[in-house]
Amino acid sequence: MVRVHLLGPFAMESQSGDILLPTAKVRSLAAYLFWQRGRWIRRDYLRGLLWGDIAEDRAAANLRTALYLLRRSLSAADVPRDLLEIRRDGVRVAAGPECIVDSALFEEKAWAGLQEREGDVDLLMVAAGLYRGDFLEDLDSDWCLAERRRLADLYVAVLRTLVARLTSLNLPEAAVSYASRWLAADPLDEAAHRTLMRLYACLGQHNRVVGQYEQCREILERELGIPPEDATRQLLAELVGGVRKNAGARPEHNRAPSPGRPALHHPAAESATGAENLSTDPLRNARLLLLSGESLTLLGKTHEGIDSLEKALTAYERFGGLAAKARLMLGEALIWLSIPLAPQQETQARQKGVRYIEQSLEHYRSSGPPAELGKALQLAAQAYWVSGANSRASALAEEGLSLAVSTGDREAEGRMATLLGVALREQHRLKEALQAFDRAFLCVPYLSSSWEVLWVILQRGILSYIVGDLAEAERFLREALALCRVNIFPSLMIKVGECMTRSMMVVGLHYRDEVQAMDEFLKPEMGRFNPEPFVYLNQLFAAGENKRLVLPGVEGWLRARLFRLPAPMIACTIRSLVEEMLAEGLFRESARWAGLGVRLSRVREWGGFEAFFYCLRALALLKMERVRAAATCRKRAEQRANEADRWTRAWLARVDGLLAASAGDAAAARRLLVSSKRLFQQIGSRYDARFVEREIQHI
Repeated sequence: MVRVHLLGPFAMESQSGDILLPTAKVRSLAAYLFWQRGRWIRRDYLRGLLWGDIAEDRAAANLRTALYLLRRSLSAADVPRDLLEIRRDGVRVAAGPECIVDSALFEEKAWAGLQEREGDVDLLMVAAGLYRGDFLEDLDSDWCLAERRRLADLYVAVLRTLVARLTSLNLPEAAVSYASRWLAADPLDEAAHRTLMRLYACLGQHNRVVGQYEQCREILERELGIPPEDATRQLLAELVGGVRKNAGARPEHNRAPSPGRPALHHPAAESATGAENLSTDPLRNARLLLLSGESLTLLGKTHEGIDSLEKALTAYERFGGLAAKARLMLGEALIWLSIPLAPQQETQARQKGVRYIEQSLEHYRSSGPPAELGKALQLAAQAYWVSGANSRASALAEEGLSLAVSTGDREAEGRMATLLGVALREQHRLKEALQAFDRAFLCVPYLSSSWEVLWVILQRGILSYIVGDLAEAERFLREALALCRVNIFPSLMIKVGECMTRSMMVVGLHYRDEVQAMDEFLKPEMGRFNPEPFVYLNQLFAAGENKRLVLPGVEGWLRARLFRLPAPMIACTIRSLVEEMLAEGLFRESARWAGLGVRLSRVREWGGFEAFFYCLRALALLKMERVRAAATCRKRAEQRANEADRWTRAWLARVDGLLAASAGDAAAARRLLVSSKRLFQQIGSRYDARFVEREIQHI
């Protein structure tokens, strides 16, 4: 399948990834052909369209070259050859379900939504979500202009109708969101300004009513040199009767107080910055406090950040429904704070974050709007995943996924499918997790943030590692790193994601027995932006022959931090520690930690991880010649094994081989160990295969 993005910057992608076109002319040719999908375009018309300023023979040669390069790019992305049809006199892109063009899909949903009965908003919301920018906004060809204007007008009609229907459904906050997009699309439309003024009044935000009028007045004066219409001025007088005298000037809180007249004060403003007031507008102070608090927490200034966030919530509490949104933002900041970049009070932060998000979730379930309920479900699922309550996380993710599908929000669908995938992965429900990620990848084109795309790819790579396909894991991780490189000015979360991806590459290289190649991925900044467990595991894997010297420090750190780490990081950290202890001959210690892994798997909903830890414990017990106990662990591992987990199958074969050797059956031991070695090689773990080969040699 090919997805073509004509709304916003031109882009094409297949199931293999982005389709890269080599030149600007090839891009223009592809954009035109996919726009005219299904129609034969004469070659002479294309020559005049793209090379009208050069000689005919040169234009013909350029067209042949461009068609060749376009076909080669499509073939490289595994696109069926018959999609692009080329004849002596014409060219076309075949119409069919295997090619999706976003502008055509937008137009289809838009017209269908506009013809729906009053009160139906689903198709209009889908259409609004599809419009991610003007038609081919990065091309300046003349042929784009008329279509750009036509689709932009249709987009405004969609937004105008959607705002009216949401308002009639008593969903003013959702209506504000779409009205703001309407205004962004046409800043000179006074009807959009008036609509926002009415919506702000409905929400009780009278200061924003005045601010919206001022924005309207300023842009009309700057762009057209005219005042607002009488209808706009009259609406202001009706909505904010007490401030009619300020209608022709800036709101009082935006200019300095006149001599002899004291400035207005508000308790929230006084507490915003201590001795210095940020503003006399309490809502503006609350917003500033939220932004400041999130920034401080992400910079590691935990106490100051939480203090600002709590003050913001106190300010928002005075304004009814806005408090729910403030709790969402505060909860999100606290949850991300709990990922220990510079750990200080992660457990407390997670507990607070979950509490605030649950309060918002309760509010939005009872009063909507759907967009805010979806956000609350997303953050709640995320919070419970980080806290280790994976059953609750997956249930919330499924609820959010259903809501996203019902509203046609493909971006939210992608986020919720990813969260569902990671929650199922932590429960070791691997097949279901793979299905969830397949769904998430279908929605990647709709994700608006590079960080979100990176997160999907990284988490899918981790799933491949857990399943036992290191080659596939490496492909996903390298794709994630490539995405990091194209972000010239990366955000903090992109930096965190890049460091986590590099750390996972180090894990993969460790199992592939390529210690020397780790230097490419170990960067100095990883100590600053990496979650804490990765920092220690990187040191362990890179230690080479000195691992025995590093292990006590890692063990001591894990013992001290075990119950303060985010749950998703604990299982894999214990696993790595146990495996390295086994490799270094620390069998008693590895048996103890594997036993802890078994107990935690039961209480923390880690599902099939329990089987894996039983395998590790069985191996450690065999090395200690405790054969009966090892056989019991092996039996329990088989009972709990996930059929999609290649690692457990390989470890079970290894344990079976050593059990056979302890029983004196050399032939069976050799056969089982050879099978284990082969399974580890299929996974891609030459590291484990090397240890199994040593055991074969000793039989």
